[in-house]
Amino acid sequence: MNEVSPVNGASQQSPYPQRMELSTDQAVESAALAGAAAIQKLVAERNELRTRLAAQEQETAAYRALNNELRRRLLLVHQTYVDMAKGVVGDLERFDAVLRESAQDVHAAMEAQMHWDDAASVPQGRAQNGAARATGTRAGGSPPIKP
Repeated sequence: MNEVSPVNGASQQSPYPQRMELSTDQAVESAALAGAAAIQKLVAERNELRTRLAAQEQETAAYRALNNELRRRLLLVHQTYVDMAKGVVGDLERFDAVLRESAQDVHAAMEAQMHWDDAASVPQGRAQNGAARATGTRAGGSPPIKP
């Protein structure tokens, strides 16, 4: 850096030009190095973020697959319980039908037995009444009723 002297117009050198250039060059170099370091740091952070993102994407994909598998198993368990419940209901309906049929059979057998007992007791009662008339007593051994 040359300066012009106002007195005689001749150029005269500043006493510290090299020092200024040197400090300016050092400042530029220092700024360039700091900028390069900052860029390297940003690139390293970007790469780290990309790595973390890839790991998180893999983890998310694994969780999705696990979630889908759990959903599938849950639906399978649900369907199994529905099928089992249908089977139990069917078994209960068959049990109820057999129980009703047995109750009807028992009822019919009891009615038939009562009918047979009634039918069997009528001739016996007639025979007893006839014998009582012959002996002069009532059925069951009580004396005859007088008119």
